[in-house]
Amino acid sequence: MDRNRVIIIAVVLVVGLFALWAITTGAIRFFGSDDDKNPTPAQSRTSVQPTVGDTTTVTDGDLQLQLIGVQSASPRELTVTVSVHNRTSAFVSFYGEAQQVVSSESRTAHGAVSLTSLEPKETAKVTLVFALPENFRAAELDLHSTPSSAGARIPLG
Repeated sequence: MDRNRVIIIAVVLVVGLFALWAITTGAIRFFGSDDDKNPTPAQSRTSVQPTVGDTTTVTDGDLQLQLIGVQSASPRELTVTVSVHNRTSAFVSFYGEAQQVVSSESRTAHGAVSLTSLEPKETAKVTLVFALPENFRAAELDLHSTPSSAGARIPLG
């Protein structure tokens, strides 16, 4: 066999092994979530200063999310603790910067950059930090399983 043929065969084998690994571990998913396909509808809106509000579990994509706690260190900083549960049998990531707090005037503030990796069926407590603009009255959380997902809203009450 000539050298070029050996290199091509080696590249094809490596790519094939990577694809097999990615599909079996859930790193690449062709058919979406492999678990419960019925997400919980988003919660209704309220307009009050941040306290622990609705603690009902909401679902967005592969994640179930539940508000655990809210703390305001200053008028311009909000810290929110959320329980994040991976509903699937694949590894997923929860991105802090994809999360938002929404004001009663529909203004938004994004969470600080953070990444939480979740193993299949794992639940983790995640702390999200939001830097709020001047005169921002937090009304609800807009939580997302991925940066491009529809999201689920949880009122702060």
